[in-house]
Amino acid sequence: MTQRFVFTILCFIGLPIWLQSQTIQQKNTRLNRNVPEEGVLDSGPIPTMHAYTADGTPISVTELCKGKYTVLAAGCLTCPLFHQNYPEIEAAYVDYAHKDVQFFYFYKSLRHPEMNGYVQAQNIKERLLQLTEARKKLKTKVPWIADTMDDDIRIGLRSGSWSVFLISPEGEVLYGSGRIDAKGLRSALTKAVGPPVHTTQASELNLPHIGRAPQLTNIDSELRVARPDGLTILNTTPSIAEDTYYVKLRAEANDSLLKTGNGRLFLGFYPDPIHDVHWNNLAPPMQYTLSLPEGVSASPATATAQKGPGDSDTQPRQFWVDISSSKPFDSLELTMNYYACTSDKCFPLSQQYTIKIENQNRGARTFGMNKGQSAHKSNPSKTASRRMINMDTSKDGFVSFDEFYNKIKKRQGKTPTREKAQQRFEKIDTNKDGLISLEELKRSMKSTHIQNP
Repeated sequence: MTQRFVFTILCFIGLPIWLQSQTIQQKNTRLNRNVPEEGVLDSGPIPTMHAYTADGTPISVTELCKGKYTVLAAGCLTCPLFHQNYPEIEAAYVDYAHKDVQFFYFYKSLRHPEMNGYVQAQNIKERLLQLTEARKKLKTKVPWIADTMDDDIRIGLRSGSWSVFLISPEGEVLYGSGRIDAKGLRSALTKAVGPPVHTTQASELNLPHIGRAPQLTNIDSELRVARPDGLTILNTTPSIAEDTYYVKLRAEANDSLLKTGNGRLFLGFYPDPIHDVHWNNLAPPMQYTLSLPEGVSASPATATAQKGPGDSDTQPRQFWVDISSSKPFDSLELTMNYYACTSDKCFPLSQQYTIKIENQNRGARTFGMNKGQSAHKSNPSKTASRRMINMDTSKDGFVSFDEFYNKIKKRQGKTPTREKAQQRFEKIDTNKDGLISLEELKRSMKSTHIQNP
């Protein structure tokens, strides 16, 4: 009895301490998994980088920052964590702009292509259209600039999708974080220019709440295909990048195709919402054709999409292609034929892409698809289901941080700080979309064997 009692006490004392230490050690990795392994640039001179103003004027980032303290914050239309946290940048702007600190968001490549239908811009005109959409949607006061199509700022600052930096008037990085950390940014600003007269809370600004994007069901259908975890987004290049591709191609590959040249290729064709595009189901459906290197075969090398519901729709057209090759190969060519239809025009187009069998490597991953809801859900454990029901007060099938924190406060005698609760929340939220799903809750309970709220 005594040994068992001692062992129990040690577990109660030691396990939480160990878990807390693991949480602290893994915090940056979990939060910044779209940041390069070496982390964001947090010291030293900024490299040579170029950008565009919101009206399309080319600028030097070095010249932009010269002579003033400058805050640069990454953002885009498809990063839920940026959407949740950008009000902290707006609040800091209110407090420090009068101290001659300039603030800019830099619009970068998309974190989660497919979220709300948005797809990667193929030229700077499209990136500026997305920037305008983000500024309108988020109602920002902080001005925006646009990263180049070669991702000068993202690569130069080793930035993630919601990173933030403070640059000195001499062009030195004084502060860099892979995520928007209000406390860290304000501390760096106060050290550089002194404390603000008043500390504005983000909640005071009445900025819009950006809700969760719908999570599409990950199943095979007439228009879509089910995708497994672990696919790699491939580098796709339009043959004429400055042309408007009303429908955009996304290509993904499994590991076998990347390593051996034999495997599965995913092709998805997406009407671009930034151009207000839809499929005209009264016209002939879209078709793709692959041109293959010698020794490479594809099945099917050409295919025609099914027509969608009604006279028009905006759902993607998706295909699986089985690739066979005697050895790894570099690329293949794709031609897509479709009707480009907007609210005021509809005409046939034939456009080409080069698909390189390599990782696109732009810090992006498919949103709500590779980890989407399956058609046949396994029976969840009674405990996970019960806790999900208890926490999910909005009844939308997911648990937000506020729902998580409110449940902790009700269940525990001593309320943890929001920071500690955030750490626990992020440990469970493995896909980093800002919400906990039932599957994430089940996996967390199985892997840690701890009592989640």
